[in-house]
Amino acid sequence: MERLKIRGSLLFLPLVIILMLSACTYRLADLTVISTRNVNLDKVDLDTLPKTSNIVGRDSKFSILFIPLGIPHLEDAVDDALQKGGGDILIDAVIYNEAWWFLIGQNTIKVKGDVIKTRDTQ
Repeated sequence: MERLKIRGSLLFLPLVIILMLSACTYRLADLTVISTRNVNLDKVDLDTLPKTSNIVGRDSKFSILFIPLGIPHLEDAVDDALQKGGGDILIDAVIYNEAWWFLIGQNTIKVKGDVIKTRDTQ
């Protein structure tokens, strides 16, 4: 009888380990336009400007033993995407929150969208 209890525990252990190492991602928002820069859209037609597609910006912070070492910010994730795309507006943006943990962990805000440059830098 005791042998069956041990065998059952050994079968249950991999399931517990997999659940503890799993990550969670969920969609926070879908936005038409987002920016952290001052932009005047009065005389700008976003449909005619060239865009850089599928740019991903992130801001991540770690935690140790469930103690966060910081909080990720949406503003920093958007700034990262705008810098990577070389523009000042992110259109058709999707915002995600991603997290994983096992003794240590990471929480990430991820922004994905198309970057448009509305200003001329001459």
